[in-house]
Amino acid sequence: MKVNRYALIADKVREQPAPEALAAADPGQKVETWYDLEEIELEPLRQFLAPLALHPLLLERCLAPANDPSVLCIDRATLLAFPTAAGRMDLSPTYVTMLLQAPLLITVRHTPVPGVEEFARRLREDKLPAVHHLPQLVYLIIDQLSDVNVDAGMDLRDEITRLAQDLAERPETVSAGDLARLRGRVDGLVSLIENQLYCIAGLSASDNEALQEPHRKAYIQDLASEAEIAQRSAYRLETRMTDLYSLFQASANDRVEKRLRILTIVSATTLPLALLTGMLGMNVGGVPGTDSPYGFLVVFLIMAATTAAELWYFFRRGWFD
Repeated sequence: MKVNRYALIADKVREQPAPEALAAADPGQKVETWYDLEEIELEPLRQFLAPLALHPLLLERCLAPANDPSVLCIDRATLLAFPTAAGRMDLSPTYVTMLLQAPLLITVRHTPVPGVEEFARRLREDKLPAVHHLPQLVYLIIDQLSDVNVDAGMDLRDEITRLAQDLAERPETVSAGDLARLRGRVDGLVSLIENQLYCIAGLSASDNEALQEPHRKAYIQDLASEAEIAQRSAYRLETRMTDLYSLFQASANDRVEKRLRILTIVSATTLPLALLTGMLGMNVGGVPGTDSPYGFLVVFLIMAATTAAELWYFFRRGWFD
């Protein structure tokens, strides 16, 4: 198991050497510290968390990979299983488990989470604003994990616009599968944001003492506002997808109608010809032109004139538009 250690010193988050032993994580320390755990191994993780004397339910949640959003507050500890996306193109959720028990913040990553890795990179490059306390650090981490929603939402918006333009100009290039895949991504984004909003609301309602001070709770309330804005944007994408489906259906109906119109013209054009050839092909006496050397030519000219007259009529009536 890999342990990354950061300490809040003089309003800055500074990377520290990893502890020599997992038991070195002392909850009684004065300096607020963030431990980011990755490449998880269950037994070392259990040993690492042992000094915190966590409630068994909290310990179980830390050890098991999260598969649904949750907020759990017991005694002084608050556990948050926060969902994020693996990437702007892959919106399947991956979870970060956050355990806040002042003066410690512990994040557990059972699977790689690009958002946390990006946050750690910015941290090492000293690109973060001043951090005064752990709730603000929690805010910054969640804010980083939520950024993928904005990127994914813009990608989906552009993709919907592109498909709408293709439907207007080249409808034959857009298939129902394209719309189904895009709708799946939109649904994934909506579900992800709803789950994140649930976690943020639960965190705001938590009775953890570290989160109760008004100036600290303001960070969480700001996150909730941003999540609500993202949720409204995702709902607008759903509406645009519904409109796109309607446009696709109208375009498909128009193509079917054009094909049926062509078939109708062909049928209407060949019907008189079939009637004429049927009458002249009867094996009875008295059929005109059978004894004339020009009989076939006359019949052919009559059929050609009939076809031309019908096509001219359909053209003038707008059937080819």
